[in-house]
Parts: sequence; C-alpha cells; structure tokens
Amino acid sequence: MFSDLFAEPFFAKEAGFFAKAGFDVEPISQYNAGAVAAAIGGGSLEMGTGDLVSGVNAINAGVPIVLVAGGGLYRDPADAGTTILAVANDSPLRGPKDMAGKTIGVPTLVGLSTACVRALLSANGVAESSVRFVEVPPPTAIPALQRGTVDVALLSEPFVTFGKGVVRSIASPFNVAADRGKAKEFCVSVWYASKPWFEADADHARRVVGAIYDTARWANSHQPETFDILVRYGKLDADKARGMARTVFATSLPPDIVQPALDIAWQTKLITKPMDARTLITKLA
Repeated sequence: MFSDLFAEPFFAKEAGFFAKAGFDVEPISQYNAGAVAAAIGGGSLEMGTGDLVSGVNAINAGVPIVLVAGGGLYRDPADAGTTILAVANDSPLRGPKDMAGKTIGVPTLVGLSTACVRALLSANGVAESSVRFVEVPPPTAIPALQRGTVDVALLSEPFVTFGKGVVRSIASPFNVAADRGKAKEFCVSVWYASKPWFEADADHARRVVGAIYDTARWANSHQPETFDILVRYGKLDADKARGMARTVFATSLPPDIVQPALDIAWQTKLITKPMDARTLITKLA
C-alpha cells in the first residue's frame, strides 16, 4: 500500500542515507504488510515497512523476521484527520454507532487499521457480527463509496485529501490505540528485517538502524522534498495531493509507542497471543 505512512523506504533511497551507510537499496511497493513480511521471510526482500499486526503474526508463526525500528507515527489529536472512516457526502451515517449492519472497506482484513476499527465498534456498542468487512485497495476506496459498494471505508493520506468534497469523516479509528499511549501516540508503521541478514554483523545492524533514523529526521524537516518523492513514486496528481497532512516519523523505538497497537491487536484477536513490546523490539549489540 503506497501512502505517506509507508513511504519512508523511498525517502531513504532519494536522500541517499542507505547508500551513505554502505547499502545498495532498491525499494518496491507491496499491497499490504502481510506481503512485506512474507517477502522478507522468503528471502526476496532484506527489509521493509509494515504494520505491527501482520509482522507480529509472522514472527509468532516462526517467520525469520525481526522488528528493528520505528516508522510512521500517529498522534492524537494532531493526526486525527490523516486516517479516517469515510462515508459518501450524502450518506445518512453520522458516527460509529451508525455502522451496525453496514459494509466497511479496509485495506486488509488482518491489519492494524482493521484492529482499530473493530475496537472502535466495540467501544461504541456495535457488535462486530453486525458489520461486514471487505478488502478494498486504497486507490479504489473513494469510488467504492460513491458507487455504494461499501458504506464506510478507511482512508489514509493522500486519499483523505483526494476525497475532499466527495466524502466526509465519521470517526478517527487510530485514536483508540493512541489514547492508550503515555503521550497519546503510537507507531502505525515499523521496519522489519530478515533475521539472518540483520543479525549477521552488529556493525551492519547499527548502520541499518542509523540510516533509518537519519531518513526519519531528514523527512520530518524536509516535507516539500518528500512530497515530491511521494508524488513521483506513487504516481499521484500533485495538484490534488497538495496540502495533504504529512506523517511524522519516529526517530527511536521506545516500547510505549509500540505497546498500544499490540494491545488493540490482542483485544480484537488479530494477533495470536498478548505481546510485551519490550520483548519484541530488537536490541542492538
């Protein structure tokens, strides 16, 4: 899924931080985090970004990948408009309580975004059995709302901006995870790496993580440049995307920005067991 939250590998290539650290990196875009985890575990990728649900389930299943760094952050209330549950402008739905009996489009049925939507429904007294989740690729979500194929769809930037004037927000589902954090923030995207590749050499691992966080600091302070990269690699309409809210990237990975997502994923049974973030984050030698 190509969105600002998951575009950091493309920023890293363009800014040259991996090259400076001695790595030849060629980023590609995958449909969802499950595909990224499978590709890393299968050896066709050395590392990538994805959400915590798909990655943690892969780790629990014995796939040889490790969590190595933080990625895109979600902060409440600053980012409330960047990931929304959207409906068509003429929809009668006004809030989460109205979603009973409706069809909800999500990027993947087992991802973090779906876990947050499920937790939001529960918090508003809507039985999960009363709704129908369907996978809708982000670029097709707005047309699906307009056609009535789905009643509600989860949108993140740049698609929130693309939908202005056509769709409207009825909820910010990531708030249910952010509100569990000490600073009301959590990592939506994180970096995974092939365990054998990452752990082969301690200096190699430190340089990998250093390049990731150099990229994050650069991206956070060079948003006009990253906008151009996002437009180019995502094949986006620059005029339509201009003014979109931008992602802030983590420059470290303390457990308290990982645990909220793990707790929501366990609450909604999208991971196979409760997880302690302190045991999941890879420690550098």
